[in-house]
Amino acid sequence: MLNAVRESQREWRASEAQLDEIFLGSPSGIAVTGPDGELVRTNPALHRILDRAPNEVAGGNLFEFVHETDRRLLRDGYRDLRDGKTDRLRSRPRFVTKDGDPFQATLTASLLRGAQGYVTIVADDAELMLLQNQLRHQLLHDLLTGLPNRQFFSTHLEHVLHQPNPATLYHVDLDGLSLVTDGLGRKTGDSLLRTAADRLRSVVAGENAMVARFESGKFGILIEKSANTPDVVTMIERIDETLTEPVYIDGKGLAVTASFGVVEDLPRTVEPAELLRSADLALRRAKSKGPGRWVRYDPVRDGRARETIGLVATMPGAWENGELGIAYEPLTRLADGEIVGAEARLRWEHPELGLLPGERYLELAEHTALIGALGAWLVKRGWTDNVAGGADLPLLLPLTPNQLADPRPAEAIRGILDSAAPAPDRLWLGLPSGALLVGGHEIANNARVLAGLGISLVLLDFGVTPGELALLEELPVHAVRLGSRLVRHAVDEDSLVLAGAKTMIALVRQAGITVLAGDLETGEQARWWQRAGVELGTGPLFTGGKGPATDIGSLIGGGRTGPTQGR
Repeated sequence: MLNAVRESQREWRASEAQLDEIFLGSPSGIAVTGPDGELVRTNPALHRILDRAPNEVAGGNLFEFVHETDRRLLRDGYRDLRDGKTDRLRSRPRFVTKDGDPFQATLTASLLRGAQGYVTIVADDAELMLLQNQLRHQLLHDLLTGLPNRQFFSTHLEHVLHQPNPATLYHVDLDGLSLVTDGLGRKTGDSLLRTAADRLRSVVAGENAMVARFESGKFGILIEKSANTPDVVTMIERIDETLTEPVYIDGKGLAVTASFGVVEDLPRTVEPAELLRSADLALRRAKSKGPGRWVRYDPVRDGRARETIGLVATMPGAWENGELGIAYEPLTRLADGEIVGAEARLRWEHPELGLLPGERYLELAEHTALIGALGAWLVKRGWTDNVAGGADLPLLLPLTPNQLADPRPAEAIRGILDSAAPAPDRLWLGLPSGALLVGGHEIANNARVLAGLGISLVLLDFGVTPGELALLEELPVHAVRLGSRLVRHAVDEDSLVLAGAKTMIALVRQAGITVLAGDLETGEQARWWQRAGVELGTGPLFTGGKGPATDIGSLIGGGRTGPTQGR
């Protein structure tokens, strides 16, 4: 029994020591008070919060340190706690420092069970506000550069739109930043980004302006115009001059250029998000012209681009709903107008906008994951229609650059051959020449594998460059289709380009390769290219006013589009 009592006393002392440690080490002020608020015990944190020495607090009353206007309400709260009306008191009274300055604090009080008194915890709201401000700053600023982020910039933009002064919005994208990051490492890229951010701030330091970092190497600059604000051209020249000044990082001199999308004299009735999209569209157009370029937002041109981008975003749903289909253009022999095959084209029957030209959207769809699956579907659907239509003629199925690199169209082709489809050489697969030239050995090897399955390869958008001629030696090419830009030169008999094209066509024909001309519009063009050695043609000239046919059987069944003579 004695040992049990001793063990119990040791546990009690250990527990009391732990409570003392918590009491003395807590960052929050703690006070044990009597029933009327007299201070029985206080910890160092409370002395610091109240700005008093321990002897100035000892023997005092908690309520005397509370601002006089808040004392009565706080006493009422303690009374309700004593009477059992509440289990815990939570309040935010104002306390008073030794110098008489009021400050806000958060107070939490509980009734001491088995004793006549309370335990009160006091937290200084100033520290909490400081922490909140730090968190708010992190939420609204970029951690790498310290600049405002897109959210902060958007809020500021909305505020500026309600001000009387005109303002200009710049969307800036650093050219070649990925080359620095990929070649020299992320640390070097981050250092260059911080330098670029500092330089952008320095350029607009004398203006009523905000510079923000959106993501990667993209920044936003908003300048409220004054009488001394430079015009757009001058401002961009200053930014370019500043950014292109080399900065030495780890002994390496680095510099960047920038592309700009500019929206001037911001309209007051447009939402901030809409203005940012407008600046982004202008930036896209600038980057399409090459690095270091800038363009102003054009409501008409960029509006069309926005419409196109929006339509591309809806392509997956359009495909699922059956709006996407295939149309077929005749592949015609220029010598006698005989239909010798067909070319498959994407067809989009939009429920509101009507028939849309598929090529326009395929260019943008190249940047989405949809393009590979769409290519596989085009191959499978086109060949199924061809077989079902009873046509024993070639079917040209053009692929985009990303479709050529994607494994799904190749898998669809293997599936066609595994199903014992007749005459695989009747499947003409169109491969973009440009993609083969820049895509490296992997894409070229994919093309060789497809050719090894018995499929005929057709090089699309073929020109007169030595690199394209070299492709004819590297790949088992069955035919080439001249680029549309080259075909349109047929009206100029003295063109050096056409003189070179004639020589090229002769070389291609000597190699046993068929030459096609696409997008023929007039009989004059067709006759010129026929004399130049082109054998087959496609385009509006052979579809008439009806456009491509949706039924390949009826197209092939027509047999002849008529001789090109007189057309």
